[in-house]
Amino acid sequence: MSRYFDIVLCGTGIYFDNLGEQPVIGFLTARRVAALNPEDALRRARHQILVHWNQSYNAERKLGVPKLECVSANEIKRWIHRHPNEDYFFFDTPERKQEHLAGIHDSARPWYRLSRVQPPA
Repeated sequence: MSRYFDIVLCGTGIYFDNLGEQPVIGFLTARRVAALNPEDALRRARHQILVHWNQSYNAERKLGVPKLECVSANEIKRWIHRHPNEDYFFFDTPERKQEHLAGIHDSARPWYRLSRVQPPA
């Protein structure tokens, strides 16, 4: 019986010109996959991302093939659970990477935990 996993991957080693600004050094993306175990889920997520990358962003074969590393792999244990945002979040600094990573993790939070309580100023 398959289980579901949310996999967040970081892609690096791409050649993406940012038109004079600081060059893009990588991207973050998330996928929800059905698999028997976490290793199989990671393999399936990598395959999905590389296929999509080569069909969309790298159609002209100018950006290179990204090196994908797993940032997080979480099994979905609840029946109703929001899907993570599956967009590509490009970053040019480690700080920007952390901002995107927080946004990806927040996108999969349950609806009743979406609002953050801000301390009074």
